[in-house]
Formats: sequence, structure tokens, C-alpha cells
Amino acid sequence: MTPRLAEREIRAADGAYDARPDPQRFSMREVIAHLADWEPIMLTRIKVGVDTPGGDIQAFDEGQMAIDHDYASSNPIERMGAWKQSRLATIDFIRGLAEEDFGKKVVHPERGDMSVGDIAHMLVSHDIYHLEQLATMSHDKTIDTW
Repeated sequence: MTPRLAEREIRAADGAYDARPDPQRFSMREVIAHLADWEPIMLTRIKVGVDTPGGDIQAFDEGQMAIDHDYASSNPIERMGAWKQSRLATIDFIRGLAEEDFGKKVVHPERGDMSVGDIAHMLVSHDIYHLEQLATMSHDKTIDTW
């Protein structure tokens, strides 16, 4: 559902993807690239927790990732498609988990122990954060802020 809501905001922007009301935050173009990059990372973290409880997961510098992956030049429509496909894989995997899988943990180098449930909740919170950001940048507010 989240990618569809974000896609509505991108389409409402009518090609104006590079506005940056807050210089410390991503533009619309960069938000979509960021979400597309992070989806498989979050799924990998969940899989590590399920398959290797207590396993280590990697920390990433999102600002450096934006530079390394050239978010500023990315095609938001293409990246939206990639995000949607990755999200389907995440949903399929999570739907197949047993209740006890959500309590399994991984170790993040900066945050310490995190359960599979924590990561799943973080994914949803991350979506909400960026949906709100997209909504504030949209020319036609198809999603209101709360």
C-alpha cells in the first residue's frame, strides 16, 4: 500500500521531483530512490533474524548511499517500480513467518539487539515518515499530514 500512496504523490508532482523545501532532507526524486534501496536491506535484516537469530546486520550511511547511488539523477518512476517489486517480496516473506519468528533478534552495530518485529515496525514507521515528507512537497495534496 505504501508504494501506491507514494506513487500518487510523485504523479501529482507532475515532473517537479527536485524541490527541496528543507535542505537537510531528500527531494522527491531522492526519497523514492532511498526507499527503493532500503527495501531489500530491511528484508535482508528480517531474513537474518529469522534464519540466523543473534546474527549481525550491517549499518549503512544513508547520506553516503545517496551519493554513491546518485539519487539526485535517478528516475523516480523506474525506482518506484523497483520499490514496488521489492515490497511485494517483503510482504510475501513476512506473511510466511510464524508468530515466534517476530521475537528473533539480530545485532545492529549501532542500535544493538533488534527483533524481527522491531524491524518490521521500523519499516512501517520509515514509510510513514517519508509519506509525510512527500505529502508536504506535493503540489496537489493527495495525502494530508496528520
